[in-house]
Amino acid sequence: MNHRSTHILLLMCWALFSAFGEVSFSELNLSSSNQLLFRAETDSPGFGDYSTLFAADLNAKEITQLTFFPERAELINGGERLQLQNRFGVFRTDENLESMQPIQTFPAFVGGEEIQTGKINTVGASPDGRFLLYLEPVSHGYADLMLYRIGREEEYRIASKVEMSLRGPNASWSPDSRYFVYHKGGMLYYYSIDQLIGDRVIDESYRALGKGTIHSIRWSRQNDLYYVTGNLVYQVLSPEFFTRSIYAGLFEVGHIAGKIPFQFDPSFDSFWIAPDGSKILFNKGGQNIFLYILRPDDYLTTGDTTSLPYLYLPRNTRVKRVVWSTSGIITLLTDSIIEGEDQSGLFRLNLAAGEKRFSRTGDQSANDLVLSPNQEECALLFDDRVELRNYFSFRLQRSFSYRRPLHLLWRSPTELIIAGQDATKLLTLPEGNFRLIALSQHESAGFDEEGSTVVTRGGETWRLAESGFVPASGAEIQPAGVASAQYRVYIERFLGGSYANMVMVRDLENLLTAPLFRYPERRYDPFPAEDDEIDMQNFAHGTRIRRREIALVFNAIDSVEGLTPILHTLRDYGIRATFFVNGEFIRRHPDAVKELAQSNHEIGSLFYAYFNMTDSRFEVDKEFIKRGLARNEDDYFETTGKELSLLWHAPYYFVNSDIIDASQEMNYTYVGRDVDPLDWITPGSGARALDLYMPAADILERIIRQKQPGSIIPLRIGKTHPEREDYLFHSLDILIDELISLGYSIVPVTQLMDHAN
Repeated sequence: MNHRSTHILLLMCWALFSAFGEVSFSELNLSSSNQLLFRAETDSPGFGDYSTLFAADLNAKEITQLTFFPERAELINGGERLQLQNRFGVFRTDENLESMQPIQTFPAFVGGEEIQTGKINTVGASPDGRFLLYLEPVSHGYADLMLYRIGREEEYRIASKVEMSLRGPNASWSPDSRYFVYHKGGMLYYYSIDQLIGDRVIDESYRALGKGTIHSIRWSRQNDLYYVTGNLVYQVLSPEFFTRSIYAGLFEVGHIAGKIPFQFDPSFDSFWIAPDGSKILFNKGGQNIFLYILRPDDYLTTGDTTSLPYLYLPRNTRVKRVVWSTSGIITLLTDSIIEGEDQSGLFRLNLAAGEKRFSRTGDQSANDLVLSPNQEECALLFDDRVELRNYFSFRLQRSFSYRRPLHLLWRSPTELIIAGQDATKLLTLPEGNFRLIALSQHESAGFDEEGSTVVTRGGETWRLAESGFVPASGAEIQPAGVASAQYRVYIERFLGGSYANMVMVRDLENLLTAPLFRYPERRYDPFPAEDDEIDMQNFAHGTRIRRREIALVFNAIDSVEGLTPILHTLRDYGIRATFFVNGEFIRRHPDAVKELAQSNHEIGSLFYAYFNMTDSRFEVDKEFIKRGLARNEDDYFETTGKELSLLWHAPYYFVNSDIIDASQEMNYTYVGRDVDPLDWITPGSGARALDLYMPAADILERIIRQKQPGSIIPLRIGKTHPEREDYLFHSLDILIDELISLGYSIVPVTQLMDHAN
């Protein structure tokens, strides 16, 4: 590829990344009765771009949302109502699964709020649907945990300064909705709804259960809590919460239900409890799946030796869902990235039949798996269909074609809700009939001869009624207009915020032109008055004044933990980043290096060995640097069949004149940094370093404070030694969201270099 082609490709990539997170409005259609239809286009990490249809009554100055893309879907009130959430708000049907309406307490575009960008802040409903848990951000890394009581429209601040999360509010409801457990600052706390209703909530310090995160607990179907700490599994009966927690300093919370042969690490491990509480399925490090019998005392036994099932997963694989029926059948759904593409796997173990090993099914493209309420059937979600299987035999019973389904929800043993990119529908079994609940997107929209709103999607035509859209085959959409006797509407370009343009309304009678809705808040960082000097041989940052760009750099040193979630997150956001690989990482994890080579990310060198180059025992001259770089090049090529980029940095970012001279002579560019997250510092790094140790949420806030246009921000892959309490790469989505909201594009280092020139 010639230089001109490369330059054009870089500009195209920049255009893609700079547009990410922006919302654009289009397809204005104004009726003679001053009803306006318009489309909003947005991009959602993990879902891609989608459109939403709105109607505005210009006389009443009201906006109504007509389509509802299901970024998140859940059933509440015992399956009576469906709740959908996306970047435009939180919405709920009535008991008949009709009349989708926004929940007023939560920010909604139709209520005058700004459209969210990046990943949405997930709301968690209680199983009975009476309460909602959510996070209210107070800074970049922290939030307040809030509880909303539906019906009484009351809000309660449950806890202050909890760690921000985009995967949910770091809380887990009991099945009967009487309790939830949340984590904060490395501690677990319980909260009682009965105490809330009785106005007798005790202080948080008396509700502590012990150290851990939300990954340290699981609820049983009997509303008992299982809590893993160290190598012990505790069972806590919910009526004992108050007594056990208030005397936590005197004895352990709960009683010992069993033991595991490992120390539990809540940053990387997880577990599931059998429905009858007799066994635990333990996931060590995301790779090793063990099944253990829960036995409080394993010193004396009956003399029998038991062989237990075990499953070894590749490191590029994560467990997406675990289904464990009361009959003793376990099904694991896994998700892998292979050559940049998703591939799923299904593994089954029938304990009731005495099976001692997991067996893999032939399904490699299932996206989700949901067990029916009576546990006789399961529904499998694929890109183009939904399959019903007998859960015991796993044989196919029926298959239903469905365009791009996203979520499956069993409403009853004979009713299944399928929420997809085109529509959300109720499937009634065994008839196989579909009923529309809500349209997710539209293809075309307009007014018919009577002035009713008509839309098309997937070859079907729908007319808007009071309860929602109803079939309207044969309805014809009239030509679009942008003017009535009283108004004209048009699109105006908008710079400096999360909207690419604005819908403008010109009131012909009152001689006034105004936007249809509020302008977004201008959160973008200002550019400095002048540029900083840029050294292209020791490239530590890009231009400060030309573009609002930042490079995320990932250093792979010796440990692979965190790589899989990093790759998943970058793929969800469509980001191309820069990775630096050390020789030790190549030798220890060749398959991970191969996956990186196939991932389309930029791969540079982190030298042949990882050591402190300031150590007087080593003579670090130009020849030493050249040999180390050449050795790493050769090892990378032998492992992947590809060449490293001519980018590198030394271990610990050490640099001197010999390093720069050797880089030049080998046509390498030394890549430094202008932000040090300090994510490599551990609690055991020594007295001086201990003063700099911070939890991941504080590190995230440090990065946001110190970053500038052109910054290079490095993140460490893998576990530290000794280990940290939490890791920054688990909060990568929050960091990316914050940068996007401040107007930054995430680009590889070479793009920073290109634009600096």
